[in-house]
Amino acid sequence: MKSSTISKAVKFALIVGASSAALSAPAVWAEENEVERIEVTGSRIKRTDMETPVPVTVIGRAEIDAIGAVNVADILNSSPVAVAGSDQSNSTFSTTTVGLNTTSLRNLGESRTLVLVNGRRFVSGVDPSTGYAVDLNAIPAAMIERIDILKSASSAVYGSDAVAGVVNIITRKDFEGLEVDAQAGVSDEGDRDTQQITVTAGGSWSGGNAWVSLGYDNDDGLKATDRSFSAQDTAIYLDENGNEFAGPLFSSYPPQGRITISGVGSFNADGTPFTADSRFNRASYRQLVTPLERRYAAAGLTHELSDSVRFFSELNWNSTETKDSTIEPTPFDVVNDVWLKDRNGTGGMSVDSPLIPELLRQELVAAGITDLNEVTFVRRMVELGARSTDLTRDTIRVATGFQWDINDQWTADAYLTWGQTDQWQDNGGQVNVERAAKALDVVEIDGELLCRDELARLNGCVPLNMFGEGTISAEAADYVRVPAKATGVAEQFVLGVNLAGELPVELPGGNMMLSTGVEFREEKGSYSPGDLAQTGASSTNRSEPTNGSFNTTDIFGELVLPVFDELEVSLAARYSDHSIVDGQTTWNAGIQYTPIDGLMLRASAATAVRTPNISDLYAGRGETFATVTDPCNGIDATTPGNIADNCRAIPEVAARIAADGSFDLTQAEVQGTGGFIGGNPDVKEETADTYSIGAVWQVYEDLSLTVDYYDISVEDAIDVTSRSTVLSRCFDVDPSEFNSADCNGAAIRDGNGALIEVNSGTSNENNIDTSGVDVEVTYTHELFGGDFRANLVWNYTRELVTTGILSGDAVDEAGEILTPENRAVLNLFYDYGDLTAAWRIRYWDQVVDSKEGDNFNFTDFEPLDEYNSVGSYFYHDLNLAYNFTESLVGSFGVRNLFDKQPPLLPQGTLYGGTGINTASEAYDVTGRYFYAGVTMTF
Repeated sequence: MKSSTISKAVKFALIVGASSAALSAPAVWAEENEVERIEVTGSRIKRTDMETPVPVTVIGRAEIDAIGAVNVADILNSSPVAVAGSDQSNSTFSTTTVGLNTTSLRNLGESRTLVLVNGRRFVSGVDPSTGYAVDLNAIPAAMIERIDILKSASSAVYGSDAVAGVVNIITRKDFEGLEVDAQAGVSDEGDRDTQQITVTAGGSWSGGNAWVSLGYDNDDGLKATDRSFSAQDTAIYLDENGNEFAGPLFSSYPPQGRITISGVGSFNADGTPFTADSRFNRASYRQLVTPLERRYAAAGLTHELSDSVRFFSELNWNSTETKDSTIEPTPFDVVNDVWLKDRNGTGGMSVDSPLIPELLRQELVAAGITDLNEVTFVRRMVELGARSTDLTRDTIRVATGFQWDINDQWTADAYLTWGQTDQWQDNGGQVNVERAAKALDVVEIDGELLCRDELARLNGCVPLNMFGEGTISAEAADYVRVPAKATGVAEQFVLGVNLAGELPVELPGGNMMLSTGVEFREEKGSYSPGDLAQTGASSTNRSEPTNGSFNTTDIFGELVLPVFDELEVSLAARYSDHSIVDGQTTWNAGIQYTPIDGLMLRASAATAVRTPNISDLYAGRGETFATVTDPCNGIDATTPGNIADNCRAIPEVAARIAADGSFDLTQAEVQGTGGFIGGNPDVKEETADTYSIGAVWQVYEDLSLTVDYYDISVEDAIDVTSRSTVLSRCFDVDPSEFNSADCNGAAIRDGNGALIEVNSGTSNENNIDTSGVDVEVTYTHELFGGDFRANLVWNYTRELVTTGILSGDAVDEAGEILTPENRAVLNLFYDYGDLTAAWRIRYWDQVVDSKEGDNFNFTDFEPLDEYNSVGSYFYHDLNLAYNFTESLVGSFGVRNLFDKQPPLLPQGTLYGGTGINTASEAYDVTGRYFYAGVTMTF
């Protein structure tokens, strides 16, 4: 294929982005004269040119160094086309995803973003009961050469999950010598210390190279109390003039306990009046940034077995630990957690119990209370300590195979990858509710308070005195405290063969090129939440285990047609045979046209697929008691409509209507509807249609411009069906179709007709449509005796609409907190001799928290007004690097140079993260941050 100015322009832009800051333009242009076929992200066909019909953004080593990124998520998720799925702040309140770092392209979710390493799949780092995504913690930044972001669907080339696009992480290889890379950092507040050190050694011999890299890094994280915006749990209120203001939000689950008597009021558990000063600040125990400690190792080997056959092997191992990750102590509802009143339990505590203080007893007796199950009794279990999550994730991955140069035109490669992530989790601060029930049932014998159950006493039971602050003894805390353990395993195996080369069919622009192959992939996953969580014997909700697997066998092909020197057509197709959802066919079609020298026009269309993962299919059901609306509530004998007719067809409901005149639920019955949410083996695949059209213009020798419009439509998107929707779909049908009173097992009622269980799971719920424009500008110029380089990446999001398939309700999130209409990153580099200066400017457009009013103030619970809007944000990062010698490079940098503080997004907002009062996916929570590093080579 003939070279052109536009080919040089695109190749120049990509190589500059991927190179180190010290790489000079003349060296790059010299390489252009070498004719070498390379594999470009988005295609399996090796080419002499870098341009493709679909847009690719490159994040190079220079940009990673310029931000001082210890974790690659820090640089990747600040790209205008990506946003964090999980990060070290938005996951602090989670037990299973805490500490994860994942990414989402086009705001379409981490499960629709395919992450590759060196063009091959990487194993999921998420426990299989929760989701599926590559944990970027498992790929240390020190090992990365560059990151290619393919901003278009590519299922025909790479298979399932490449709906929003592909992130291809290219690691360093063919290393020679010894390199020590060390860096340390600290925030302007003197906290969030980080340390990182990597040692890499390698060598070459005739026909081969081997290298090994060992590393350690540590991030001390931040407590919520380390920053003023998160130090206090906060909400928005209205003053006397109706103006919004931010004020503290305290929990009414206090350390001293709270007793509420209906119609009388609230008391501290010792009997004194409960006041505003008696409440609890949950933020005092929370994390703002989860502490992480990582150890990693990597190795690579290439060896020429003959003049035409090469062997390669890659090994990655990573261990990530969360350290001292805590949230507030357990909020304990004695009436419902222990005595199970909301689940029609029969337990309680007589007002004559010797545990009850006399002052409280007097208030109870005066109100006619004979048993504490008639009141609200809640307490913060401070004596048991904070709820903690000590979690370790170990990921290991092996990729190996052979590459065969059959002749000058054809190559073949066979590869195998295997990866596994093991997760071990210890959660502290939990309560064994069965033991708590025994420890609350107390008698007085010879002046001593003892547990009534003799067998329990033999097993260490001592009275659990919850009536006042600090009243729980160390012995009682030890008796009811229970460790919550969980383990999970995600495993992936891929085996593939690919053949690529030139066909003996010559078109005016050159020979046709073909790539074809077969790939087999197997995914396995399991998760065990621990015995007590499975039986419901701890203060956490019940959770069932997860176990499942699936496999796919794919046949794929790709064809490049150089119709003319100025016109090239690319075609690709893949058929996937999935063991659960059967077969799917996807295709790509692209065209690139160079009407004049220096201008390339391109367009592409593709279909994509996301087949359900282990979590979607097999996630163990987890218990929930979130409020759900019973469609039968309030119905009487004359209520018209299908719903009423179907409700009256249930014998228990009909009997209650006949006896009482109508089916009216009590408060306990309304609040007592439990249920489970989990995977669904009947869920089907999602499909997507994507389109892009754009141009690459070499304006003049030093300036190039890329503009691309994209449009993505996802059908049958997988999501969790709300339990109220489950009931609505069951009852709002013609009576002739209402065949099951229990909605096929999804709705279980007791003997009085009250719902005690409503179950749901994943299903194909929504359609999603997004579109927008990507712009990239690259400029280079010799300036004052040095080399100046600038690169601008900008995204405009026109729409991001989610439409319910059955309801037809549509919500456009474009312009909300995580989906600003405009995002941009401008990278400026200046090389002068041994000095390199980098300045990075990140822009996040002005946004609203909710366009639909899905937020509220805590005074009248109406949607927010003033606090619904957030202005635009600029962040500035500065980096200086100096080559002291050929073997010693020092660097110093500042992130968030002007210490821009995040906006306040407290409780009641749509996007405010629990416990952090802002959205960490969009805004920096650390503040001004300094770091310094050194690289030594030998």
